[in-house]
Amino acid sequence: MKKSINGWAFDLSVPLADTAKRVKDAGFEAFELTVEGEGQLATTSDESAVRKIGDTIRSAGLEVASLACGLFWQASFSSPDPADRQKAKQWTLAGLDRANWLGTDALLVVPGMVSHFAEPTKLVTGYADALNLAYEGLCELAPEAEKRGVTIAVENVWNAFLLSPVEFRDLIDRVNSPRVQAYFDTGNVLKFGFPQDWIKILGRRIARVHLKDFKVAVGNIDGFCALGDGDANWPEIMAALKGAGYDGPLTYEGPGELPDDKQLAGICQRVAKCMAAG
Repeated sequence: MKKSINGWAFDLSVPLADTAKRVKDAGFEAFELTVEGEGQLATTSDESAVRKIGDTIRSAGLEVASLACGLFWQASFSSPDPADRQKAKQWTLAGLDRANWLGTDALLVVPGMVSHFAEPTKLVTGYADALNLAYEGLCELAPEAEKRGVTIAVENVWNAFLLSPVEFRDLIDRVNSPRVQAYFDTGNVLKFGFPQDWIKILGRRIARVHLKDFKVAVGNIDGFCALGDGDANWPEIMAALKGAGYDGPLTYEGPGELPDDKQLAGICQRVAKCMAAG
């Protein structure tokens, strides 16, 4: 397993070569890039530019851990609006292409939502409809993922959806594609259950892992905290990941956005401590 960090921790207007150098100097071994609607790495960026970005990251001595896309909070496979569903599918196709061009084999996707994290009390789509539409979207896109050799890695997030590891597992199994797997987030699940339990149930289906910690007693977004300061049981989490045969990047995503160099090195040290716990 390699120490990694997500690109949303940084100022996206700063040249990626400069950010990659900081990531490497802090002690990380991999870097999860993010694809946006515009900017250095966008859903419209051409192949030559994207391949150059991948080369830049590797030249800094880092692996491209995966590609994350946050656009699915704007439109998802489960939207009640068919135009939004189509938009989400187009973003997925664009992300799959750009992940392939970057030289990584995983794209983070949030396939549906019952509610939006910004408006948690507002129902967006009924749960059963969200599940059916997410399943249909993943089935439609699975052949495209297989064709490109890139996994659609479905993340568990605060969207009132996929609230059970059994349901998460069964959705992946129903799609039945080697290129539709789970992007497991340790911190996001602490409000609903135990990361080590989810890992054991998802098992071989885990394609990527986000490391976050959370204080259950706080119970809201303010509960996210530095790794090791929350309720995540890192010895059990790491033992479960090893038991599941996971050997991919462990990507930090959490408090500490726009860290200075000292804070960045501290985050890397906490990631290393979590890894060593198991």
